[in-house]
Amino acid sequence: MEISLAFTDRMQLSALVMPRGEYVVEMLEPGDSLGLFLVRGCLQITRRRTGEPASYSLHATPRAPLIIVNPGTYTIVAERTALGFRGSRRSR
Repeated sequence: MEISLAFTDRMQLSALVMPRGEYVVEMLEPGDSLGLFLVRGCLQITRRRTGEPASYSLHATPRAPLIIVNPGTYTIVAERTALGFRGSRRSR
C-alpha cells in the first residue's frame, strides 16, 4: 500500500506499508531511480532478466536503506512486515 506524501512531475515520495509476503513489481527505465527507506521490517529485491532466473537478491532493512539506479524489472517482496518510505525519480 502506498500513501502519497509528495509528488512532482518527476519525483514522488510515498509511505510504504507491506505485510509479510506481499510483493510488487517495479520497472525502472534508464535514468530512473528508486529509494527504499525502512523504519521496520525487511524487503527482498530481485532483478529479472528475460528468459533467465533472478540474477541476484538485495535486502532493504532499517539499518541498510537501498537505492536502485540500474534499469530493469525488479520484484520487491516483504520478508517481514515493512513500514517506511518509497522515493522515486523518473527520467521523463
